[in-house]
Amino acid sequence: MGKGWGRSAAAGLVVAAWAAGASADSRIIDSPNADPLGHATARWEIGAGPEGSVLSFFHLGVFDRVHFGLSYGLQEVLGSGPIDANPHVGFQAQVLVLDQQPLPTLALGFDSQGHGRWDEAAARYERKSLGFYGVASHHVAASTWPLLTTLSGGINYSLEGERESMDFFAGLAEEVGGHFGLLLDYDFGFDDREDADRGWLDLGLQWRFDGGSHVRFLLRDLLGNGSDGGEVGRELNFFYLFHL
Repeated sequence: MGKGWGRSAAAGLVVAAWAAGASADSRIIDSPNADPLGHATARWEIGAGPEGSVLSFFHLGVFDRVHFGLSYGLQEVLGSGPIDANPHVGFQAQVLVLDQQPLPTLALGFDSQGHGRWDEAAARYERKSLGFYGVASHHVAASTWPLLTTLSGGINYSLEGERESMDFFAGLAEEVGGHFGLLLDYDFGFDDREDADRGWLDLGLQWRFDGGSHVRFLLRDLLGNGSDGGEVGRELNFFYLFHL
C-alpha cells in the first residue's frame, strides 16, 4: 500500500504542476477554453495550412484573469501567384468570470478572427469567427497516471455575414505525461447557411516542450462541411510561450 500511495502521490504532483502550466492553452484548436493566459505571459502562434495560408496570433496576459490578442492572416504565401492578405487585423479578448473548484471554470470573450479566405461580397471568412462567446471548462486529472483531460463547451454569436442564430462549440484535450496531447474540436455551425449542415470537426496532435511552448499538427474539416465539399485540410502550428 505504501508503494501504491507513493506512486499516486507522485503522479498527482506531476499532474498538478502540469495543470498549473496548462493555462498557456487558452484554446483547444479553434474553440476557446476558459483558462486565462496568465499575468505577464505572452504567446506567439503561427500556423501554415492549405493553399499556402499563414495565420499568426500574439496574445498577452494583462492581468491574472484577462488576456488580449491580435491576429493576421495571408493566403498564397507559398506559390507563384499574388499574395492574398486578410482585409483587417483580428482581435481577441477574454476575461475569467468564475474559478471556483470543483465547479467548471467560466469565461467570457470575443474573437473576430475566422479561418480561410475572406469573402468580400458575403463579409465573412470561409469559417466564421466566433464573435462574442461564453465558455465553460473542466479539468479532470487521473490519480495514478499523468493524464489530464480538459472538457470545454460554449455558446457564441458571430458578427460575420448573415447573423441568423447563435452557435455552439465543444472541445476535448487529452494530455499524456505533460508532453503529448490529442485534441478534438467541434463547431456545430448552426449560424452558417453556406455549409453542408454537418458541423466543423477538427483533430489535432500536440507535442509540448519544457516551458510550455509546443507544436501541433491539425486535420481540419473531417466531415467535409465546407460548401464545396472540400477535402480534409492539413495544418502545422507552432506556439512560443514566454514571460515578460
